[in-house]
Amino acid sequence: MCPVTGAGCSRRLPRTSVRAALSALLVCAALFLGGADRPQAIAWHYAVQLSGSERARATIELTLREVETRRVCVDMSGASRSVRKVEQVVGEGRSVPLQKDEECWTLVNPALRPVRVRYEYDLAGAADSFDNADYVQRHGEALTFSDEAVLLRPDPLPKLQPSPLIEIEFSVPREVQVTAPWLRIPGPGIRYQFDAAQYDGGSYVTVGKFRSLGLLALKNSRVELYVVGTAKASDETLRTWIEKAAAMSDGFYGHLMPPVVHIVLVPIAGRSSLGIFGTVLRPLRPSVVIYFGGDATELPLHDDWVAPHEIFHIGNPRVRYKIPWLVEGFTTYYQDVLRARAGALTAEEAWSDLWDGVRKYCQPAGTSLQSESARLRQTYHYTRVYWGGACLALLLDVEIRTRSRGQRSLDDVMRELRAQSLRKQLDEAAVIAVLSRATSPALVRRYLQETKSLPVQETLRALGVEVVGPDRVRLRDDAPKSAIRRAMF
Repeated sequence: MCPVTGAGCSRRLPRTSVRAALSALLVCAALFLGGADRPQAIAWHYAVQLSGSERARATIELTLREVETRRVCVDMSGASRSVRKVEQVVGEGRSVPLQKDEECWTLVNPALRPVRVRYEYDLAGAADSFDNADYVQRHGEALTFSDEAVLLRPDPLPKLQPSPLIEIEFSVPREVQVTAPWLRIPGPGIRYQFDAAQYDGGSYVTVGKFRSLGLLALKNSRVELYVVGTAKASDETLRTWIEKAAAMSDGFYGHLMPPVVHIVLVPIAGRSSLGIFGTVLRPLRPSVVIYFGGDATELPLHDDWVAPHEIFHIGNPRVRYKIPWLVEGFTTYYQDVLRARAGALTAEEAWSDLWDGVRKYCQPAGTSLQSESARLRQTYHYTRVYWGGACLALLLDVEIRTRSRGQRSLDDVMRELRAQSLRKQLDEAAVIAVLSRATSPALVRRYLQETKSLPVQETLRALGVEVVGPDRVRLRDDAPKSAIRRAMF
């Protein structure tokens, strides 16, 4: 995701990880898509009443039916500052205020069944305070918020198999709409179903005034597309922009793509640039927010890397802990590769852009990529890690193609990582092991831990990429590995 967004940079509270999340995802996928044989009981329920005023607020009642817990918490650090009047309903017409402890509230009677907790959330105040979709962000007459910042959950989050089901029901004024990536339940009212694994990954929810741009049907997935506010680009232009960007990742990951992708477009008034930045949450049903210039009338992928970058994240391998050199770096590499393969960039333009990105950040003398990646949330060296990771991807792609004599590429390894991660989330060691099997046992670790220059210029010369300026190259077909270069895109 883009470094100016909050999704990758927000600090979450420590909590019990959901180790069985991915196995549960596969089980829940069948339920969500209508394939389960027997209905699963709802473990807990949210009733959310939204106001439609300028000072938007939510009154929320959480009912825990099949969950044992002694406290309820928000997941995003600092989000509790917008939570008000937390109380447990202990009898007919009786409620007791709950004691706050950091980002949590302790139940006065956890043995009650069901456990009912009522509270208020100051959405407008949170939007003014955070201005961040990972918490709450205002877009004109709409708000986007993360469910992990607004919806209190039992602590620790249950890690059962299948993952416990959650139901949420919204009550809104007539002029207020709601959209979320969850499964919409048919019938009256605005009701959705998701599960604890989805909550653990996070979802973006948009409320207020917005428009649906319909459903984009791709070969392996479908995109639910919405726009908030007014854009000068036509609806058809917006649809075509996202459809082309999504089709690239859909074709790359194939059947490994999630079946449903939820995207909200936010035009920024007074800006004519195309993609400005974006953010994505990637559980079973991914949600994406993409910000773009509201004054732009055309949105060609030739001039936009943001949409291809964010949507490619949706198919990234699922990792247990953040691995920015992989998740962000390899995505940065493919934002150019996929656009070149789709014809949005010429081969020379794509290589020029890659060279412009990696020439400073491939491996400047000093700290290794692995170290910079691990400390990214403290140092904010985003460009170094993004383009350093892209350089690593480039070097490994060439190495894999060379060793296999063109039979395999980094594409195959990325799909292998994705498939493995759907069975079990991967840590950094597991990712390195898969990459090392495709290259050599020591190469990946050496590149990650190197504090001196990496052989990117030598590799480019062998590929026939001749540097003629800081952001410009020309291509030669008499180089020893020019055939490999042509096969890449």
